[in-house]
Amino acid sequence: GESMTEKVSRHDYFTAAFELLAAGGKPALTTTAVCRRIGVTTGSLYHHFGSGAGFYRAVIDYWENDITTAQRRRVDEVSDPQERLVVLEQAAREADHEVEKAIRAWAMADRYVTAAQHRVDQVRHQHLTKHYIEAGFAPDRADTMARIGFSILIGAQQFGTQVDRKRLNAALDEYSVWINSLVPAEATTSR
Repeated sequence: GESMTEKVSRHDYFTAAFELLAAGGKPALTTTAVCRRIGVTTGSLYHHFGSGAGFYRAVIDYWENDITTAQRRRVDEVSDPQERLVVLEQAAREADHEVEKAIRAWAMADRYVTAAQHRVDQVRHQHLTKHYIEAGFAPDRADTMARIGFSILIGAQQFGTQVDRKRLNAALDEYSVWINSLVPAEATTSR
């Protein structure tokens, strides 16, 4: 009833949306399914977001401005450049790859999502490149390393119908060995 509606926050809608996206991609993400999942009427969703289209845009905005920003902030809080590489790697492993896969597929069919995906990819790439430079890599090489790192993640998200965590982690293990062996010596001996 009405009292339940009061307790449901925008965040609850987003959580439900990401669970549905992870489980079945954009086809599974409908306003009806979201409302059923959190036990509210579609009227409640419209009250919060204005319309179905408004809700879908809000989901993408939340992903771009809250989730991916929080991921970067967690890395930026680490002051030591070497330690930061470890946290970056953990973040790559722990990311919700099912949601990311779903958003990439959704971006193929929706210009609003395409634009957000593009901005997120750009910012993530610049962020990772910056941290590689701070760890001692030359800018050009840092840029290439970042591109390869993201190619591993995006590739893992595109292979098959489900994200194979074991294969993704094996690829990240290998990438990590490679990055760590290439970190310039002066960067690791100066502390």
